[in-house]
Amino acid sequence: MEAVELVKDAKCVLFLGRGLSTPVAREGALKLMEIAYIPCLAYPAGEMKHGPIALLEEGSPVVVVVPNDKHKEKTLSSIHECKARGAKIILIHEEGDDVALEGDVTIAVPPCDPLLSPLLTVVPLQLIAYHTALANGCDVDRPRNLAKSVTVE
Repeated sequence: MEAVELVKDAKCVLFLGRGLSTPVAREGALKLMEIAYIPCLAYPAGEMKHGPIALLEEGSPVVVVVPNDKHKEKTLSSIHECKARGAKIILIHEEGDDVALEGDVTIAVPPCDPLLSPLLTVVPLQLIAYHTALANGCDVDRPRNLAKSVTVE
C-alpha cells in the first residue's frame, strides 16, 4: 500500500477534512497514533494555515478526505497549499472524481450521498493505520497504554 510507505517513517502526519470530513480526519489521526505510535495532527482544512502548515516540509505526508460535496473546491485550495510546500498528498475521494489528479496516492470510495460519506471515507484511514502499524512491527491487538474498557469511575 503506497500510503503506508509515505507515513510509516514520518515524523508527523497531517490529516485534513472539511465539514463532515473533519471528524473523519480526526478519527484517522487518532487511529494512526493509537496503533502505529506516529504523531499526528487533524485539522479542519480551512484552519491549516493557523499552525500545522508550519510543520510541512518536503515529503511530509498529508492525508486529505475529499468527498464530492459542497466543500470540495475549498478543500482543493488547501491541498494546493500543502503541495506548494512539498507535501505528499494521500487523497481519500469518491471513485471517478477528477479530484484524484491532485493526490500523490489516491484511495477511492464508492460514490454516495455526502451525508453518508463519513461511513465510507473512514474505512481507508483505519486500514492505513492498521497496515502502517504492522509495517512498523507494532502489535495491533495490544496497543500500548490503551485500555479496551474503562475500569475506573
